[in-house]
Amino acid sequence: MRLLSTDASAQAAGPVTEASTRFDPFDPAYVLDPYPALAQLRESEGVFFSPAIGSWIVTRFDTVKAILRDTHRYSALIACDPLTPLCPHARGIIAASDFDVPPLLVNNDPPSHSRYRAFFGAPLKRERLAALQPFIEQTVEDHVTRMAAGPSPADLVAALTWDVPALVLFRLLGVPAEDVAKVKHWASSRVMMTWGRPSEAEQVKLAGEAVEYYRYAMALVQRKSQAPSDDYLSDLVRLRDGDDGKATLHEIGAIAFNLLFAGHETTSSASANLFKAILPRRALWEAICRGEQPIAPVVEEGLRLDPPVQAWRRQAKEAVELDGVQVPAGARLLLVFAAANRDPVQFPEPDNFVPGRRNVMQHVAFGTGAHFCLGAPLARLEVAAMVASVARHLPGLTLVPGQDYPYTPNTSFRALRQLMVAW
Repeated sequence: MRLLSTDASAQAAGPVTEASTRFDPFDPAYVLDPYPALAQLRESEGVFFSPAIGSWIVTRFDTVKAILRDTHRYSALIACDPLTPLCPHARGIIAASDFDVPPLLVNNDPPSHSRYRAFFGAPLKRERLAALQPFIEQTVEDHVTRMAAGPSPADLVAALTWDVPALVLFRLLGVPAEDVAKVKHWASSRVMMTWGRPSEAEQVKLAGEAVEYYRYAMALVQRKSQAPSDDYLSDLVRLRDGDDGKATLHEIGAIAFNLLFAGHETTSSASANLFKAILPRRALWEAICRGEQPIAPVVEEGLRLDPPVQAWRRQAKEAVELDGVQVPAGARLLLVFAAANRDPVQFPEPDNFVPGRRNVMQHVAFGTGAHFCLGAPLARLEVAAMVASVARHLPGLTLVPGQDYPYTPNTSFRALRQLMVAW
């Protein structure tokens, strides 16, 4: 269990440079729009130490991608450690419980990572995802037609992008649809606990919710083991076939705990971010509505321009040199996908929305290398279905002018909690 392994970031030290003093991922202006600050930092100091979060910040595309691909010199074990060290009371709540989530996929290293990825990825075949497409399209249609029949303006997040990815994931995992609100709440809590800066009082509340979340996932897998059905978790139970050497039920429960967060939170954010980007670009939006602009390139460019996962973590196993900067062994690295995806060396005119950009598929919104996101094909299906349905039913959709854009302050996820639209 790594949830209690949170002291290293608070104890880390490094050189203080101009970039060190300028970088604050919790500053309200940065949370609202990090891209101008990231462009300046990427240009002036591609790699620098941030005392505020005890990590070395990496912003340039080639360097970020090289680190992601190098599992020999960089470890993923810290990926899900809380950024803010937990207070004693919060630690005590978790330590006194049965909470135990071992490193398996996103926060694991070879060789065990390779074995777990093969096992947990096996049921996610093209056929399994293709079978979900009718459900995805019908679920999206139901939400969009209900929104279109309601009052304008409306919150597109509440009406569409918040629930749909969770409903799709629940269908995949075999979770009752009525649990959406509960699991969505737990997922938001996990963002704050792991990648945010909660107060001690908030940590205590979040720790209790993490235990509830964990127990829910474990109970779900126990039910699947006793009565398998047609879903991904049941596929894992069948694939395991009682052999703990393949995976234990506890490990399948840990995967459920992680998927109940990662399998929908990022897709919700990706879709909301995309609508925020394309609706003001009226020529683009109208071309989509007329069927003249293919949707798939629009989705990819949206992922590049405003990725739902803004940054991810690695730890240097040995002393390394990154962009001319000496980084010590054991250093915690924050790889800023949001900066890498707008690196002009890789993507010309990076702040422009250019569907069909020649090299757009090279973006790192889903990571790259051994830890490339297993759910990327499903996320693409869902986001494309939402854009297509809204374009059919609400071609006159626009953003409400003058609105605020509330994001959850944290280092890694760009989660828009409200997007007001009118038609």
